[in-house]
Amino acid sequence: MKLVVGDREFEVQPGHDTITVGNKSFAVRVVRRANIVTVYVNEKPFAVQLPEGALPEEGPVKLLVDAKEFEAELKGKPGARAKPKAKAKQTVGGTGAVMSQMTGRVIRVDVAPGDVVQEGQILLVIEAMKMENEIAAPIGGTIKVVSVAAGARVAEGDPLVVIEA
Repeated sequence: MKLVVGDREFEVQPGHDTITVGNKSFAVRVVRRANIVTVYVNEKPFAVQLPEGALPEEGPVKLLVDAKEFEAELKGKPGARAKPKAKAKQTVGGTGAVMSQMTGRVIRVDVAPGDVVQEGQILLVIEAMKMENEIAAPIGGTIKVVSVAAGARVAEGDPLVVIEA
């Protein structure tokens, strides 16, 4: 897809944890809360306020990035995207095991077994590289198991929570 900012045009190819703009690739991680998206580019955060409603597939769009207004124009539909990393592994029984996507320290756990959660609800927060990373529920359901507590160290791939749909 093409992204036009000012008089500059960029060829953008999104991946599951990288984005390529022109000939350069950047590590990208996104945390979304309503219409505020924090985009971490090579672990540098940018707060992006999206317009209300859905973004158009094409055309102009105004964005606030770190409180500065930018006008961008989207051209063309996104190309084939790499499959995103699964935040939960689902089985036929409707159970989702939420696994850690990073190594870090659990600083807050907001759920307990028996709690009912909605998709997108914050389950816990992991601190990694001095940044707080919110772990959201990939599916709605009932918390069956909480495998970590505040203060616990986790590695990438460690189980955090099990949700039954």
